[in-house]
Amino acid sequence: MDNKQKIEAFDRDNAPFYLVDHENGEFSLCLPLSFLPKEYADFGQSVFNRYAEQIGDSIEERGLYTHGRGYEWESVFKKAFENDASLSKISFDCEAGGFFCYAGDLSLLADFGSRFRTMCMDEDSFGDLVCKALKEAAIREAEEEKLRNTLRGFFMECPKSEAEIRTPDGDIRLSAEQGQQLLNGTLKFLMIGGSEISAEDFLGQEITYIRSDLFHDEHFQMKTEWPEETIAPTMSM
Repeated sequence: MDNKQKIEAFDRDNAPFYLVDHENGEFSLCLPLSFLPKEYADFGQSVFNRYAEQIGDSIEERGLYTHGRGYEWESVFKKAFENDASLSKISFDCEAGGFFCYAGDLSLLADFGSRFRTMCMDEDSFGDLVCKALKEAAIREAEEEKLRNTLRGFFMECPKSEAEIRTPDGDIRLSAEQGQQLLNGTLKFLMIGGSEISAEDFLGQEITYIRSDLFHDEHFQMKTEWPEETIAPTMSM
């Protein structure tokens, strides 16, 4: 079969999922949650609603389902195939109203899509998969948010930025190069307010205030504090 025939066969057997040939060597697997045909309205939604009940969330909020958006379908898909090495060949571009993933290999994408659709049709096992995937995703998101609010997270997300920082021990100004040296271990200590502070402890400080310079996007001013769990940071006089 040629690509057109393969896509037609897949679409026929795996609705409401469908494949698209972008005619540039790339193909996509789609589940447009906001535009599903009537016979597949709320496809898989009962499982996400059950998850909402399990964690104490309302099923709906402002007329929309609390869980079951495209981003969460992506988490479930990745969990389903976490041990499949070929998952690395797939990229994702999901949004609230749809699940979309891409690959340069039509047969590979069709295989993943067919297997995933089969999982979706077994409501009990799919429910277990959704529960595991979304709980793990919630933990990851909390950890990422915690990291994002630290100096480590700032220098990771803004590798070209310099910063003026008011820390609990005094003020310091760091160039973008120094920020990256702290991350890669080249710069192991900093002198702040007469104290020598290890890079590890410094990077763990939490950002309580941050703003960018109106005239220089890569320049930031911020305030930090020691995290609550920090008892005695490594420093010397």
